[in-house]
Amino acid sequence: MELIDAHCHLQMNSFDTDRREVIRRALAAGVVDIVVSGYDSVSNFKALGLKSENIHITLGLSPNMKRNESVEFIRSQIVENADRIVAIGEIGFDRLKSKLPFGKQKEIFREFLELAEELRKPVVIHAREAEIDAIEVVRRFSVNCMLHCFNGSLKALRIAQDLGFMISISTMVSFSEKHRYVAEKAEVENLMIETDSPFLSPRRGRNEPAYLVYALDELSRLKEIEKEELAIRLVKNTRKFYGI
Repeated sequence: MELIDAHCHLQMNSFDTDRREVIRRALAAGVVDIVVSGYDSVSNFKALGLKSENIHITLGLSPNMKRNESVEFIRSQIVENADRIVAIGEIGFDRLKSKLPFGKQKEIFREFLELAEELRKPVVIHAREAEIDAIEVVRRFSVNCMLHCFNGSLKALRIAQDLGFMISISTMVSFSEKHRYVAEKAEVENLMIETDSPFLSPRRGRNEPAYLVYALDELSRLKEIEKEELAIRLVKNTRKFYGI
């Protein structure tokens, strides 16, 4: 059985002491591909430095960026590495934690969506308490979209699925009733799974790609689909979206 971690942050400092072992554990658990997403200039640079044939990179700028981040510099990171990356992101909106005015978040978001359209790259969206806002912006661009770590309403889910957007369910589905409820209602054809590691661990401490199996177990139960069959469908969705 094979799995793909559709979104994580393996470049973060919390993996510096045992990154190779983390990758080994992921492979042993059946996680054959890992998508590592950047979220600012430093994390983008560190992601690009990861050397493993089963790691795929996305570059972006989170709405929770530090105030001194340069949109132009990150744009140049993306353009210069366009042949190496599988998507642009994470990008988007955050009404809970971002220190930027929502109008400024929107301006930056649109700039990266325009770049994705120009480079013909899919986009990985961070949308905390702003799922419908993000969907309404993205739908005006000719880009394939994945809403990562989806935590929105059923209304947002329905709109996203009607538009053909992908929904990524995190390992939170193994311990969050809200995530279970949304995951149960989601269409398998629109689903991927992720760890968002080192965050959202289904166990004590740091999350890691090997723990993707916890999300698969819970989704299998919720959807009443055998794990092997569900894994095949999720991997197919993820490979198609990222082109891997």
